This record gives sequence, structure tokens and C-alpha cells, in this order.
Amino acid sequence: MPLHIREVTTENWRSVAALSVSEQQNQFIESNAFSLAESQFEKNGISFGLYDVETLVGYAMYGWYSYSTESAWLDRFMIDYRFQGNGYAKRFLPLLIQHITSRYGCRKIYLSLHPDNKPAQNLYESFGFCLNGEIDDSGPVFGVVMQLDMDKFNLK
Repeated sequence: MPLHIREVTTENWRSVAALSVSEQQNQFIESNAFSLAESQFEKNGISFGLYDVETLVGYAMYGWYSYSTESAWLDRFMIDYRFQGNGYAKRFLPLLIQHITSRYGCRKIYLSLHPDNKPAQNLYESFGFCLNGEIDDSGPVFGVVMQLDMDKFNLK
């Protein structure tokens, strides 16, 4: 299986924690070590490694499902700096969206991103996400909130 996601376990957590974005992107996302700790201790998010065959190329965390709004959060999504520029983000995002919706049956997916991270915003917009005017100040990285209404999901 070429591109796939695999839950983070005792076997792969160290490799996932070692992934990082470029130095210029550090301000835009929490470290994977922080995110892994958050998913372990807060018990709301599930962490996944993003693999191309058996090569770990990225990390994602999602969860925070709400029954009342039938929504979930894609809380982290990153491609390691060594693999950026190869189209992985565009190829993994639909897999993650499909995985989240099949797990929760949600009608909306939310995410937040640093307001200066225009490349990420453009990526998300190309799949149907849009800014909803909300601010996410709940974590160490301040962000603007984007949402995807599943009836507008644009599978590229």
C-alpha cells in the first residue's frame, strides 16, 4: 500500500516525534513531541504517522468529536521538511478527511492555522475549507479557524 496512515504506537512514536517542519515553519505548528503528549494525556486526539509505503513522511492528529455539531478537528497536519515539495500534503489531506469522516460520520471538520501560514491556508481552501471568522487561542500557537462542510469537500 503506497500512501497510508498508521496510528502512533509504542513502536513508532519516537520516529514520529523526531519529524519536524523547516525552521521557518516552526512558528506555525506545535512540535510533534508536544502533540503526542497532548494526545496521550488529554485523550481527545488520536495521533497518526503518514507513510509512503514504509517511509514515515509526516504526522497528523485528529479528534475532539462533538455529537451536538457532528464535527471533528484535524488538529495537526505536517509533512517533515525533508519530504516537503513532493506533493504529500495534497495527497494525504483527502485520506485524512475520508478517515475522519468514516470514523465519526461528521458533517464538518475544523482546523486552525497560524494566520501567516498562507501556503497551508491555500492548500486547505483548495479542498473546500474556508475561514469561519473564529479564533483558536486554546493552545500554544494562536490560530484562525477554518471549517470544511462535508457537502463542499473537493476531492482533488
